[in-house]
Amino acid sequence: MHSTVRSAALIVTLGYAVTAIGQTMRVNTSLPAQTGSEHLLDGDIRVSRNWIAKFPPGLNGAAENASSQLFSLQNAPMRFVHDPQTDAYAETSSGGSSAPDPLAVDVHEPRPEPTLQECPYDKTHSRACKVHWGQLLISSSLFLAFDNMGNLYTGYYYRQETGTGKWWKLYEESVARYRWDHWSDDNPMLDVYVGHPIMGAITNGLWIQNDPKGAALEQSNTWPYWRSRLRATAFTTLYSMQWKVGPLGELGFGHSGSHYFPDHGVLTNETGDVELVTTPVGGLAWTLAEDYLDKHVLRRLEEKSRNPFFLLGIQFMNPARGTANILRFRPPWYRDSRVVKASSFFSDPGEGVPAAIRGTSSGNIPAPPYGGTHEFGLWWGLSLFSGSLWGDEASVKYMPIDLRYSRLLTQHDHWALRYSPELTALAMLDEVDPGQTDPRYLRRRTYGSGLSPEGFQVDFRPQKRVQPFLGHNAGFVFFVDPVLSQRESRLVYTIDFGGGINIFRKARQALTLGYRYQHLASANFSSSTDANTFYVGVSRFRSKGD
Repeated sequence: MHSTVRSAALIVTLGYAVTAIGQTMRVNTSLPAQTGSEHLLDGDIRVSRNWIAKFPPGLNGAAENASSQLFSLQNAPMRFVHDPQTDAYAETSSGGSSAPDPLAVDVHEPRPEPTLQECPYDKTHSRACKVHWGQLLISSSLFLAFDNMGNLYTGYYYRQETGTGKWWKLYEESVARYRWDHWSDDNPMLDVYVGHPIMGAITNGLWIQNDPKGAALEQSNTWPYWRSRLRATAFTTLYSMQWKVGPLGELGFGHSGSHYFPDHGVLTNETGDVELVTTPVGGLAWTLAEDYLDKHVLRRLEEKSRNPFFLLGIQFMNPARGTANILRFRPPWYRDSRVVKASSFFSDPGEGVPAAIRGTSSGNIPAPPYGGTHEFGLWWGLSLFSGSLWGDEASVKYMPIDLRYSRLLTQHDHWALRYSPELTALAMLDEVDPGQTDPRYLRRRTYGSGLSPEGFQVDFRPQKRVQPFLGHNAGFVFFVDPVLSQRESRLVYTIDFGGGINIFRKARQALTLGYRYQHLASANFSSSTDANTFYVGVSRFRSKGD
């Protein structure tokens, strides 16, 4: 009877104390598995019954005295240090000069989230230290798309098999005819034992940079380091399996394995087990080698110069890590373990600084919240079918890769005007070759480069994160061989009109999705074609004072 009343009084008194403290601290009555005593728990402090029992009885016993001590926490911040031998929590002053005890917890301050450097050793299962699955899916999907586009672009039979017949039925046939009992897939040695380990190291990098428990770790003989790299290898094993036998890999795009064909005197369907092993195992070895070079070589070289071309050059000692960085829209020299910034105008946009204190640009044009006075970007486009507005040649495919610069000329509340010349770093023109009968060579590809000195763009909603735009460019492309039907000229004039949207992921970084109707005409205007070019690009902006 007395114990029941005593327990009820204790619960009521503590409940009243907790209610009065309010948001200062929350208490519940769960029992930790690692201790044998009952505790009142919350995320920041544990108050044991042994701690309450320390106080001499008050008017209504120890519980009332303990409650008064809890009330005093509101006005006098305390820290409690746990004694594991007695299971007691002793009060300490928060203003002392002694070094903080790692077991002491400030009642008034919430527990901070672990930093990236602390995540490998975190035991609290913090959300900040969990894998970033969304970003991992995006970056690995981009890499998968890049792999498939490479095969489709370079291989005639990849395009032929993917675009004809019943796709799913051909995929099932490819899986059924996979040579699981065959080691070699009859691909070149360089592809099998160099290319696929690099591929595995890239997917390792994609996992590592999205796993806070390993992103900031440098090469070391410690369990957190090895655990991180082994987790990355497990992800690469799954990625490699999908690439070799999944519907979004070689058996789905190209239908490798569906039929045999002669290749360098060998009858093969290009399937086998070798790359299922060399990709994850070789990828792990490649990652370990890059980690060693990054710690012992690149770190020292970075201190000699921060020139962006120098930093880009030395990244050839870490090609897989550099590629993984690009797939998350970072420069190749970016590191999670340390700050590596190039000493160039476009490399340090002052991220995280409020727009109001960024200053103004030259010409007295205010720097907008999103974007900036100067833009430097890159875009890649593809036209798979011709238009007929001005051009007279159909069945022409066009693929440009352009470097872009623009400068803000004038800005208003609802629109802004930019001068936007472009450099065509690489252009590919794919057209019918009427002199060929071999199905592999019915089309010819010609490459070139060019310049579009005339360019203007109107941005709408310049204060917003998503900004529609309209644009126009005009210039020329010079090809290595004569192009278009007359085959009379290697010089082609270009003019285009189009639009799209800029999506700012940060104040000074944007992703561009757009469309251009491009007209290409030979130098003597005897032949021409129109291209419906859809493109994607990335840009970085700067303003004076950033």
